[in-house]
Amino acid sequence: MIFSQSLMDLHSVGNKFTWFNQRSENPIHIKLDRVLVNNSWLKEFPDSYYSLQSPSCSDHCPVILHSGISDQVRHSFLFKNYWTNIDGFWHLLLRAFSDSVSGNPLSHFSNTLRLLKTCIKRESWSSYNAVNRHMDSLLASQKDVLGYLHADPTNPAFNLILKDINANVADFSAMHASWVIQRAKVKWLKHGEDDLKFLYGKIRSRRRSTNSVVNLLASSSLVPRAELVASIMHHFQCIYNPPQHTYFNIENFSKGSVITDTVAYEICSAVNDYEIKDAVFKVSSSSTPGEIKSFFSKGYMPNGIKHTTLAIIPKHKNAVNISEYRPIALFNVIYKIIAKVIAGRLKPVLPSIIEYNQSGFLQARISMDNILLASDILASASRRGGTNMLCAKLDIRKAFDSVSREFVLARLAQKGFSPLFVNWIKMCIFDVHFSIVLNGDLEGYFTSTAWLRQGCPLSPYLFSIIMDAFSNLLKDRGFIGITADNFHLTHLLYADDVLVFGEASLHNCQNLATILRDFGNSTGLHINFDKSAIMFPKHQSNQHIISQVLSIQNITSKIIYLGIPLAFNRLKVEDFLPFMDCINNKLNDWKANLLSFAGRLQYLKFIIQNTIGYWIHGSILPKTVSKYFKKVSSRFLFLGNLINSRNCIWFLGTPFVALSTRVGWGFTLLMQSNLLIIALLL
Repeated sequence: MIFSQSLMDLHSVGNKFTWFNQRSENPIHIKLDRVLVNNSWLKEFPDSYYSLQSPSCSDHCPVILHSGISDQVRHSFLFKNYWTNIDGFWHLLLRAFSDSVSGNPLSHFSNTLRLLKTCIKRESWSSYNAVNRHMDSLLASQKDVLGYLHADPTNPAFNLILKDINANVADFSAMHASWVIQRAKVKWLKHGEDDLKFLYGKIRSRRRSTNSVVNLLASSSLVPRAELVASIMHHFQCIYNPPQHTYFNIENFSKGSVITDTVAYEICSAVNDYEIKDAVFKVSSSSTPGEIKSFFSKGYMPNGIKHTTLAIIPKHKNAVNISEYRPIALFNVIYKIIAKVIAGRLKPVLPSIIEYNQSGFLQARISMDNILLASDILASASRRGGTNMLCAKLDIRKAFDSVSREFVLARLAQKGFSPLFVNWIKMCIFDVHFSIVLNGDLEGYFTSTAWLRQGCPLSPYLFSIIMDAFSNLLKDRGFIGITADNFHLTHLLYADDVLVFGEASLHNCQNLATILRDFGNSTGLHINFDKSAIMFPKHQSNQHIISQVLSIQNITSKIIYLGIPLAFNRLKVEDFLPFMDCINNKLNDWKANLLSFAGRLQYLKFIIQNTIGYWIHGSILPKTVSKYFKKVSSRFLFLGNLINSRNCIWFLGTPFVALSTRVGWGFTLLMQSNLLIIALLL
């Protein structure tokens, strides 16, 4: 019934579980009570949610449904793609930019955009609600004219009026479709059909997610909204303005590989039009560029250009505290183009100055290299037996959020980058101000003393340079790694995902603990030992002593690294259960009955197969797992859901793949692909 009626679980706040079996031995906590709604409900009550209260003397938690009707807020300005089809928009645009440039070009451009925004907001077509009302008026007029034509179908005046109305209806229908597609943000649909019914469902689903913070705060009805918003501001101000880092001496870190003077000069040469064009084309086609060259010639960027908006999304469904929400940075398009130009010059230089332990965001280095190398090391240690080694996965606490910007600049200078290039980076990452978007309204305006903004084109490259200092520190301090067949390795890095291999001796682990402490004090990147994990080969005698020295209490037999399970022993089917649940949830979350057969085919081809493809590149899937994926994919494609198993044939076998190849559907056999990829890597 759930699938046939297109029901979905409404967003909830409060307790995670709703029922308890009242037993101290073999306790069971489970979420039995839910509120299920369909798209019609979400259309009428888009902000609704339900809260799970304390159970009192009952086995079940009371469920309270909230309409979500809150104070009206002023939505922030958002460019709508359909404006480009309106003559009035171009008149305003040309008039705004007809004045000659005075002062700094970037400042002039920023001020002109601000004035243009004010002019656009006065126009009726700027609001989609006004467009929608005009569309309703056109349809009503169309109906009236058709009524007159039924009595006099050859009347030339009415036929001319109907022709004009139909043309306007077509134009406004195109605006309507453009806005729906823009809001839904379903990029994979560019490979197939634009199903508006599905897109509307996606928009409502996204709205439930983005409204989750306000829904959470609305459950505290006794607290004024302004006070709750202030608490959110304070939370993120504390994160992005941590206590000042202790003084660091960059000379305590070896330079490692540095760039040559020739390269340092080349990456600071004048920016040409082709670089800007390339950066613009890498930005979404829904975005627009502006003045760029003035930044590189004058070395100045107005605060308005690098102002950043934070959108807050929950890390999981039952997020209770604001700390359980993740901020996503949204940038000015002009800033992104400038950052992409700098990143385009930085990217080809990094492989020559970053240790090979780092594979994140560097040319010709991929995450799968780390996964395969780590798997081979663990398998080799298991075969040899009696190996005195450890494998630790280190979690860096709020990695990008706590980076010392001063260390970034000092490390760049140490690596041989010129003062001009270092100043470009400084202009991009210093004096950045933030606002937070809540229910479409911008709240707050605060600065930060730390943080590399996630989503900024420069951040991954700058972070790799910082983590290279960690690689150099391990080498200089004499940390003892593992050696196999004349191959020596101490650690693997993929951005902030750290995997350390080393000799499991007391002295070596004390050395590692000191290195981690000194690195954290200098860079602001401290290890979260509660989320870190360590594993040892079988029969390792000093496991607890080593874990105490490293302050890592989580001793495990399996580590999840870059989404793939790693272990000294051979992986079993149960190790792939999270992966199977992930695919199952993806197929369940996307309401299949909102998509046609072609839409489901596109989703399987471009989303599900790509997700599975990542796993089959890094590990050999058991046959049971492969059969499971074939079964659920067949049900999703041909039956529209994963529950109805009647007359379900495993269509995605050899005959179906052969047929799909001939007609261009592009399916592949999972097991054969898995074995072929592994064989090519041997």
